[in-house]
Amino acid sequence: MNTLIMPIVGPMQSWGYRSRFDDRDTALEPTRSGVIGVICAAMGMPRNADISIFDCLRMGVRVDAPGRVMTDYQTAMNVARAGNPGTDTVTSFRHYLADARFTVGLESDNLQLLEQVDGALRHPVWPIFLGRKAFVPTVPLYLPGASSIMRGKTLELALTEFPYYRLWETQKPDQPLRIVVETRGDERQERAQGDRPVSFASRSYALRGVRTHWLEPDSIVDGGVWPCTCQS
Repeated sequence: MNTLIMPIVGPMQSWGYRSRFDDRDTALEPTRSGVIGVICAAMGMPRNADISIFDCLRMGVRVDAPGRVMTDYQTAMNVARAGNPGTDTVTSFRHYLADARFTVGLESDNLQLLEQVDGALRHPVWPIFLGRKAFVPTVPLYLPGASSIMRGKTLELALTEFPYYRLWETQKPDQPLRIVVETRGDERQERAQGDRPVSFASRSYALRGVRTHWLEPDSIVDGGVWPCTCQS
């Protein structure tokens, strides 16, 4: 088994998966649909592309910095009314995460697919953003060096052993880090999330089971300051 590591760092991120109208939520960590969407953009896959090729990936997220949930109040003018002539002014609330930082792991025994994803993240076809077009990443979504793949590592082991890199902190955390991973088959789950994309064209999603565990401070590997340059 192999695990691809994706650092997801940005001053603003939005990972909505329940609302679609005038109150847009955000999850507290990257959703599967959001991460697959980022990969599709990097690979140049259109909205109607077959995304079943990613079904073999099992995803996990380590919350390196939870950030804060913030809210934008937005107004759009001259919006066409549904079923009525004329236009109207529409207001909406858009929630997002500020100053959050995550380490995403994608586990699969399909090494070729992981290599394709890694290569696309290093040389994306389309621009990459974190939930909204204005939310750009702070660091690349790949690791310095030739590969972001931890070979022979399960998802849980990779997220535990991958170092904690510091950006603005002076030392590694003194509190446990939350790790959220997808469950396998009949494995016990804590909750189900409806963010497993079936088709982006029809906006259809399936449920996936997830569970949470914690990485204690003594087990956190201090990687020092995040490298200023990344080489592909």
